Amino acid sequence: MATGLTDADALARIRAALLAWYAVAHRDFPWRRTTDPYAVLVSEVMLQQTQATRAAERFPGFMEQFPTVAALAGASEAAVLAAWSGLGYNRRALALQRAAAAVVADDWPRDVAALERLPGIGPYTARAVASLAFGEPVGVVDTNVRRWLVRRFGLSPDTGPRELQALADALAAFGQAADAASWTHASMEFGAGICTARAPRCDSCPVAAGCPSRGVAAPVAVPRQPTFAGSDRAYRGALLRALSNAPDHLLAVPAAQHLVPVAAWDRVVAGLERDGLVHRSGRRLRLGGPPAPAATIGP
Repeated sequence: MATGLTDADALARIRAALLAWYAVAHRDFPWRRTTDPYAVLVSEVMLQQTQATRAAERFPGFMEQFPTVAALAGASEAAVLAAWSGLGYNRRALALQRAAAAVVADDWPRDVAALERLPGIGPYTARAVASLAFGEPVGVVDTNVRRWLVRRFGLSPDTGPRELQALADALAAFGQAADAASWTHASMEFGAGICTARAPRCDSCPVAAGCPSRGVAAPVAVPRQPTFAGSDRAYRGALLRALSNAPDHLLAVPAAQHLVPVAAWDRVVAGLERDGLVHRSGRRLRLGGPPAPAATIGP
């Protein structure tokens, strides 16, 4: 049975306890030291499918190469993809660059609905940027937040995203712009570090009092990724890494073919071309989409 969902005092206590815990126990990632919307957006897109520790290794270098939203918008696709190489799900890099171009053209949107209209930005990322960069008191629900909300409030693991989002928003609504970013970070960090998937640290939990899952926390299922080794994803990654490291980001087709089984070659390359990640130029494979057609000059 769900507990505390309509108890404003209980929600406020949980929020205050997590913020106090976060103030002394959080990991020091580079994106937690800034409210710059560009840096926040880069970090959130990196974190969509990448472990935080891996993203932390790559974030400073990416920001050094593309220090402003205009620098990213104006870079070549090949340069952006090469900088992203190794983070996986490379279409994220191209979507991030398109979002940067939209910001350069029209400035930063500040509310959730407008942020969602940026290329490649979904509801979660829009809420994260709104809270972390602009101080909007809106809740975010990633895998870690979903898990601890289900456990702490005694919800069914089948609770839908709308209900979970409403609960996250209710918790966020108790705050002010000044602590909106801290709350978003705290809510995600708590699930990642304390209310973990396999071995929740109930003895160290700052909100254990009254928790219906204390000592009996069950796993909260999440969709499982298909096997990576030997998959088209693995072959795509191998090709993109090789092109990222190659001079001028191009490879002769025979050299590239050594990275992919013959039976998978046409399928893998066609998929990469369809996603705008590579293009063929004669007997060479180049990183990034094909160049835009030259503008026609009228009479």
